Amino acid sequence: MSQDTAAAPPPSKRRVFMSRLFSTLILWAIIWAAVQWEKNWLLIALTGFFGVAGAVEYFRLLRIDAQARSFNMLGLTICLAYWATMTWWVMTQKQAPPMWLELAALTTSVHGAFLLCYRHQLEGTVTLQRIFSTVFGVVYTVIFFGFIARLMYFNGDGQNPTGLFLVIYLVMVTKFSDMGAYAFGVVFGKHKMIPHISPAKSWEGLVGAFVTSFLAAVIMLWWKPVELLPLNWLHGLILAPVLCAAGITGDLAESVIKRCTSIKDSGHAFPGIGGILDLTDSLLFTAPVFYFYLEAISA
Repeated sequence: MSQDTAAAPPPSKRRVFMSRLFSTLILWAIIWAAVQWEKNWLLIALTGFFGVAGAVEYFRLLRIDAQARSFNMLGLTICLAYWATMTWWVMTQKQAPPMWLELAALTTSVHGAFLLCYRHQLEGTVTLQRIFSTVFGVVYTVIFFGFIARLMYFNGDGQNPTGLFLVIYLVMVTKFSDMGAYAFGVVFGKHKMIPHISPAKSWEGLVGAFVTSFLAAVIMLWWKPVELLPLNWLHGLILAPVLCAAGITGDLAESVIKRCTSIKDSGHAFPGIGGILDLTDSLLFTAPVFYFYLEAISA
C-alpha cells in the first residue's frame, strides 16, 4: 500500500482524553448555565434534544436493512411526538406528565410495528427483528431517557419543589463513573474485562468507575444536602455503586448494539466521545433506576 493511501494512525490516548474532557466541559457549561438562570425548561429542552438525536442515531444504525425504513420512521415519529408532548406539558403545567405518556409511546410502537407488517409478505424472523428493533428503540431512546425529565420535577417530601439537583447528582455519579473507567483503564488497564464486546474495557477501569462514582456522590451530598432530599447520605452512598453498575451495563449495552451493526461509534457529534448515544448510553440505564429508587424511599 502506498504512503498516500495508507490509513492514518489512530489518535494517541492523550489526545482522545483531552478531546473527551473538552466535550464534557462544554456539556457541563450548558447544564451550569441552566442552573444559574434557574430555567428548568432549558434542561428539559436539552434533554429532549439528546433524546431525539439519540433516537436518530439508533435508527440510523439500522439502515443496513433497506426494507426497514418505514419501521425506523415510525420509531422516530413516536420519539418526536413524545418529546413534543413532554416539553409542552412541562412548560404549561410546570410538572412532568402522567406515566401514561410512556405507556402510550410503548403501545403505539407495538401496534404500529405490527400494522407495518401487514403491508408486505412476511420474511420469517427478519420481520420479527424489525418489530423488535422498533419497539426496543422506543424503549431505549424514548422511555428510558424520559426519566431524566421526570426527575426534574420529582417531589419526594414537599421540601423539594424540583429535582434539578437530583438530575445533577445523577449526571455527576454516572459521568464520573465513565471518566474514572476511562482514566484508570488508560493508566492501569492490563486485564481485559469483556474483550468480545468492548476490547478497551478493563477490570482496572471497572475499579476506577466505582471509585470516581463514589467520589462524585460524596461531593454532591456535601455540596447540596438539603436540595437532594429525599436523598440523604445513607441512600446517596448506597446509590453510588448501584448507579455505577447500571451505567456500566448501559455502556456495554451500546457496545453490543454497535458490534451487532458493525459500527464503531454511533456518530461524531462530540470529539473523543463519538455520537449522542456514546455520550448518553450510561444515563439511559441509570435514570430509570434512580427514579424508581427515589419513588421507593419516598413512599
